Amino acid sequence: MSIVIELQKAAIDSNSDILSLLRKAYLIARKLEISDFQEWISSELNGYEDYDKIPDYRMITGSLKGWNPYHGWIPVVIPDSSTEDAFHTRKLFDSIPSLVNIINETDNNVLSYSFDGKTLETLCRMTGHASNYTLQFSKNAIVNIVEQVKNKILEWALLLEENGILGEGLQFTAEEKEKVYNIPQIVNYVSNFYGDVRESQVQQGTTDSVQNRST
Repeated sequence: MSIVIELQKAAIDSNSDILSLLRKAYLIARKLEISDFQEWISSELNGYEDYDKIPDYRMITGSLKGWNPYHGWIPVVIPDSSTEDAFHTRKLFDSIPSLVNIINETDNNVLSYSFDGKTLETLCRMTGHASNYTLQFSKNAIVNIVEQVKNKILEWALLLEENGILGEGLQFTAEEKEKVYNIPQIVNYVSNFYGDVRESQVQQGTTDSVQNRST
């Protein structure tokens, strides 16, 4: 059977293992020598290191809160509204295995995004309070990221089929490989995951992470 068709079937199966799906997609991209898609799959499997390379679908929106020793986590108000908005959104570095583990292992509907040290210093300076700060957001945001990855793999597999690139077993013909280089939509498919690049007023670190936390 065509490995591309197998990938499509796995992508539409609600019970399919997302890790197996990613590995099968990586195998196809490697055999077709599609470097951008290989890099994307690798980042989804192992986590992202560069904030600027994190796709837009990994953006979460939540509520910025600070720790009060008497009242617990309370909403934070920053005088500069444009900067405050920037602190309410973040892209997640975490690998798909980590996100799936959080989905499966926690019953909390509210999760916490922990900022890196530089961002915490900025928040302490802007609020005038030396405390711990976090971005709390819905668990559904992580579920959506996993589903978006499945959807993008399915769309990619359909694009391959529509252009006559199917593979037989685990092999692709020289003609199929040549087609790939002549179809920009396939070679540049990953570029669709990003919006316009804009300057950010907030320093982005590389040690941010998602944690389980209820309100």
